[in-house]
Amino acid sequence: MNWKLKSRIQRACANLPLFQEQAYYVLQRTFGSLRNLQNPFPMLEACAQLAGILENAGRPVAGARVMEVGTGRAINMPLGFFLCGAESVVTFDLHRYLKPSLVMGSVRVLSENKERVLRIFEGRTEPASLRERLDSLSSASSFDDVLHRAKIEYRAPGDAACTGLPDHSIDIQISYTVFEHIPRQVLKNILLEASRLLAPGGFTLHHIDPSDHFSHDDRSILPINFLQYSEEDWARLAGNQFGYHNRMRASEFADLYSECGHETRFWKPRIDQASLEAIRNGFLVDARFRHYPIDVLSTVVLQVLSRPRAEARS
Repeated sequence: MNWKLKSRIQRACANLPLFQEQAYYVLQRTFGSLRNLQNPFPMLEACAQLAGILENAGRPVAGARVMEVGTGRAINMPLGFFLCGAESVVTFDLHRYLKPSLVMGSVRVLSENKERVLRIFEGRTEPASLRERLDSLSSASSFDDVLHRAKIEYRAPGDAACTGLPDHSIDIQISYTVFEHIPRQVLKNILLEASRLLAPGGFTLHHIDPSDHFSHDDRSILPINFLQYSEEDWARLAGNQFGYHNRMRASEFADLYSECGHETRFWKPRIDQASLEAIRNGFLVDARFRHYPIDVLSTVVLQVLSRPRAEARS
C-alpha cells in the first residue's frame, strides 16, 4: 500500500469521534498486516532467538518471571516465553488491543503444528517440559483458559512505567518492536521502573525497529524515508495513535540507557545497506539528524540487553 494513502487512513481513523480503534482494526484485518497475525511462527522464532541471547548472558528463560512491555493484539511472544519454561509472564499495554479470537487462532495453529514448535525451541528448553507445556496449551478451551494455563497476566490499560509490581519481582523485561512507538521520556520511566523491578541477575531485552514503518508495506520508499521530514511535518503525517514513531536513532537509545543507569551487555544493530548508499549519494535528512554518522542513520534493527548498574540500584 502506498505510504501516503496509509497515512491518510490512519489519520482518518484517529479523527473519528467514536470507535477509532475498531475501525482501524477492521481495515488492518482486511487489507493490512493483521491478515496473517494468526500465524504465530515468526514471533515464536523471534522468541527463540531472544531466549538464546538471555541464555548466553547467564539468565535462561526457564523459571524466569517475565514482564512484557506492549502486548498488542496477540500474545504470541508471551506464549513463546511460556513454552520456553517461564514461570510467569505479565504483559502491559496502555490500550486494551488484545483480541481473544486472534489468540485462539494462534493456539489452534500451534496445536496443529506441534513438531514445528518443538523444532523452533530445540535447545532452548528441556524437551519433555516443552512438550508438556505445548500439550497443556493445546487443551485450552477458551481465551481465559489459555491465560491460566500459560501463566500470563494481561494488564490493560496498564502502565509499564508505573506497574505497581513489588520490588525485584521480575527476572526479565522484554519488548518486541515497541520502544520505537513510545516517547523518549516515557521510555526513560520504563527503564527506571525496570531498575526497581529486576531481581539480582535480571535483564531487560528489547528488540527495537528504528525504521520507517511505512516502508514495511510500501517497498518504493527506503526505511529511512521519514528522516527527511521535520518534526512538525512528521507529526502532521503520523502523529496519531496508529502511526506514531519517535524516530530515535541508535545512538539516542545508547544515550537513554546510559542516562537510566543501565549497562548494555549485548548491543546488536543491523544496518540497511540501501539506506546507507542513498545517504552517500545525496539523500537529504532533516536538520535534526544531520549530525549523526550515516551508519547510525541507517540502523533499522537494534537489539539491546541491559541491566541496571550496581550504583543505579542503590
